[in-house]
Amino acid sequence: MKATTEKAFEAYIQESMAERGWITSSNLLWDNNRALFPEYVIAFIRDTQPALWGQMEKLHGDELASKLIDTLVKERNTKGTLHIIRHGFKFYGKNFRRPGAGNLGAF
Repeated sequence: MKATTEKAFEAYIQESMAERGWITSSNLLWDNNRALFPEYVIAFIRDTQPALWGQMEKLHGDELASKLIDTLVKERNTKGTLHIIRHGFKFYGKNFRRPGAGNLGAF
């Protein structure tokens, strides 16, 4: 393959991002209706907010993941992705936020 093709450029970008921790995935995990990777979202929330995840798991059990994703998508469709990134989203009175969300310097 020529090194100057668009495919080569895309491969280079993916390789560079993977070296910095980016996760590559199969499109089979992509949810077309919700426009996200539900498994990755749930894993991110569970890993970055274990105490909050544990509280909600006690209340919602096995339904937690689907309820959380439904709430996230509804709020994203209402307020937008940037709002969610900056402020998180509410789920049953609790605010789920990415680590460092209160510090815009983290961007």
